[in-house]
Amino acid sequence: MELNKNWYLFLAVLWLFCITVASLVSVEIVKEVESGIEVSDKLVHGIFYFVNTVLFYCYYKKINLKRAISKVSLFSFAYGIIIELLQYVLPYERSFDLRDIIANLVGILIAIFLINFYLARRLR
Repeated sequence: MELNKNWYLFLAVLWLFCITVASLVSVEIVKEVESGIEVSDKLVHGIFYFVNTVLFYCYYKKINLKRAISKVSLFSFAYGIIIELLQYVLPYERSFDLRDIIANLVGILIAIFLINFYLARRLR
């Protein structure tokens, strides 16, 4: 059963909102949530942007495959950079980290690879 295109958009925007909140809230709140859970910050970044890329792809997939992947991956990457810049500028005890941008990019690239792999298998 395939979700309606508008549901993918709703889920993608909701996920983007969650990424934004998680990325811009005070570090103290994040530490309280993480207590007892040892998860790499970079892994979380990768997962955030992997899911973001897949959800937005599902929304745009009716257009040309390469065009959809290009749009979605560029948007996700740019959004990750904007979030890091906001962390640098805003006074919320968060800081710019180039490794976070790299982790975001890895998540995006894994999503692109899996989308292409899935579609290549599906079209055979």
